[in-house]
Amino acid sequence: MTQTDILSSEQEDLRLLRESARTLFERAGGSDRARKLRDAGGGFDAEMVRELAEAGVFGVAVPEDQGGLGMGLAAGGVIAEEVGRVIAPEPVVLTIGLSLGLLRRLCPAHPKMAQLIGGEISLAVAWQERGPDGALADATCRYADGKLTGGKAWVVGAIGSLGFLVVAEGDDGPVLVLAEADADGLVIDKRAQADGSSLGELSFSGTPAVELASGGAVPTALAEAVADATALAAAELVGLSERAFEITLDYIKTREQFDKPIGSFQVIQHRAVDLNVICEVAQAGVREALAQMDSETDPKVRAPIASRAKARAVTAAKRITRDAIQLHGAVGYTDEFDIGLYLNRALVLSAWLGDDAYHRRIWFEAREAEGAAQ
Repeated sequence: MTQTDILSSEQEDLRLLRESARTLFERAGGSDRARKLRDAGGGFDAEMVRELAEAGVFGVAVPEDQGGLGMGLAAGGVIAEEVGRVIAPEPVVLTIGLSLGLLRRLCPAHPKMAQLIGGEISLAVAWQERGPDGALADATCRYADGKLTGGKAWVVGAIGSLGFLVVAEGDDGPVLVLAEADADGLVIDKRAQADGSSLGELSFSGTPAVELASGGAVPTALAEAVADATALAAAELVGLSERAFEITLDYIKTREQFDKPIGSFQVIQHRAVDLNVICEVAQAGVREALAQMDSETDPKVRAPIASRAKARAVTAAKRITRDAIQLHGAVGYTDEFDIGLYLNRALVLSAWLGDDAYHRRIWFEAREAEGAAQ
């Protein structure tokens, strides 16, 4: 089989995966389902998680010898785009990028791996901490004698998770431990976000936990998993932007002013073309980044690639959703129209794991360091 045949086969696999995921989400109710779950108090649908697992969604980036499909991060990006199109609240990117990203690198034989891939459980990852001034702070959460003390902040997927993968400081350095959601001494403070989802602030007071890994491999694996999740979040933003543009395009074709659809006005047509170009460029850039990350093994190279993808996707999503609201006019601000759901999700997802300014700085610093080395 030639290289061209291999590439064609891979593209066909990704196309079929996209069609399967899109059909699954549309059959479940599309963006209307996201609105209903939001109005019901947030959270996600456990039955939908099981259906996604049956379709092989969570194991796409896990190697075959670890129980996954071995299709790589590019396949995860396909799923993430479809999640973004319907603003699905299920922890897809969280599971593929962070939870499984950590476990497959540190303890691939652990039973939780199979449970995550099978959709039986959801595990949130807790590694960041909030300082007295509310900003990001150095880690002080401690693990000793089988128990956790301290706290963790900004934990995505905390509400509804059956447990937490916690990065803490042990007696001999960093450790990754597993704490059950109903463990003694664990308090979860729910913090609402703009899109109706929630973050968790965790407080540990002698909370029982099981050590999974320790040593220098923990921060290394965490950095790689965060890079994976960052790139997948970029893909989710691309899918969100694409759908927001489609909704807006449909609207300007039907909304009339001066007895004409506003889409017939040249200035509106020019704006629509600009948004389409922005969306296409972001999509191409993010897909290329995911493919590069699949072929690259050096974490120092992969991280800037993920940052480049996230910066581009955030910039595009902000522009597209902002202009979409404007093109909808005053009704764009009402909850009756779906475009507001996409704007709020874009704001939340843009901030998660760093916004465009943050990741643009990382990318430029990496390029400068590369230039200096030469």
